[in-house]
Amino acid sequence: MALKLFVDNDVILKLAQYGILEHLLKLFPGQDGHVQLLVLDSARYKLLPKRNRTELCKSEEVALRIEAFLDIATKLTLGDVDIDLLERLNAAPGIDAGEALLFAAAANGAEGRVLTGDKRALAGLAEQNFDYIGPLLINKVITLEALIQGFVELDYTATQHTVRSNPFVDKALTMVFGVSEAASEENVEAGLGSYVGHVRKSLGEILNSGPPFD
Repeated sequence: MALKLFVDNDVILKLAQYGILEHLLKLFPGQDGHVQLLVLDSARYKLLPKRNRTELCKSEEVALRIEAFLDIATKLTLGDVDIDLLERLNAAPGIDAGEALLFAAAANGAEGRVLTGDKRALAGLAEQNFDYIGPLLINKVITLEALIQGFVELDYTATQHTVRSNPFVDKALTMVFGVSEAASEENVEAGLGSYVGHVRKSLGEILNSGPPFD
């Protein structure tokens, strides 16, 4: 059965701005191409609003990357989730409707993974009743920083260059990779590991153990 990657808007936008969105599936080499990308129904009009399609992405080049990604992804629907679990997640402080749908969808089968850059949603998830939700999400949540760890393993030099060349995308990542001068690979790995480790303290086994991701 194909691995299902439920990708939130924040991850789509930031990876597109870094120019690495099209390489996302390289982080899941063990799947031999058997990966399904799923996105929120709102992704296209949120990320590429008709009034100004470059309002968020800042350039037509980035808009085209996002458009290409959305064209090959499947829209997530309510039919893919357990409604009771979705309602529990929707009621949780910090978890918006979109993130709740992604978490609920991933919980609905062993093959689901949520790729998220929403720190408020992660904090909200940590405050939930893990006896109920925890077992359904073990190893299923992958943070933006963990994805960047994966890209570092693929090509440290290229990843550092793209993050430092686009400092407006994510201030925390910019700090990790170096502002006035490039950080060493050792310091980059330590910085990313520190963030992921901090999230793991609150989410435990819910957080995926990768990279490498499965």
